[in-house]
Amino acid sequence: MANCIKQLNTTLKRIGIASLVLFVGATARPAIKVSPTYKVAATPIAAAKVAPATEMLHEAVTASATIAPAASISHKLRTIRMEVTAYCPCTKCCGENAQGLTASGHDISYNSSRFVAADTQHLPFGTKLVIPGYAGGAVEVIDRGGAIKGHKLDVFFPTHEEALQWGRQSIDVTVLE
Repeated sequence: MANCIKQLNTTLKRIGIASLVLFVGATARPAIKVSPTYKVAATPIAAAKVAPATEMLHEAVTASATIAPAASISHKLRTIRMEVTAYCPCTKCCGENAQGLTASGHDISYNSSRFVAADTQHLPFGTKLVIPGYAGGAVEVIDRGGAIKGHKLDVFFPTHEEALQWGRQSIDVTVLE
């Protein structure tokens, strides 16, 4: 325990309490409970005189902290080789009953008409994907189709000409989880 306190004092002297607080606040960890026997008390940064690190450590009777996961900071990435085919809202691609709505209920103008259809058993609605050469960033799964099973995707284009230009490609797709 004395060794831990000595290391903490050295660290505090080296990087300063403000840097340590910023680091701990920005670190994404799974939710855990911590029960330290010491707590750190800091003087305001605006103060002209900062107390030495040894004066900042005080014994605590009980202390606990919960560090929540920061899902919005980073995504878990997974790459899958997929057969990616293009489609458009025409009757040839979507059938005679096409009404300009996706299977999830979104209008085809959603996200500037940049979205994908997938097998929702593998990639449910709302899944974000990065498809090289399509849309310049992440797109969302908001549609599905009868022929889309397993590792197949359909990327949506507003016109049949654009869909034909894309054609069918086997490419590595990144799934953001």
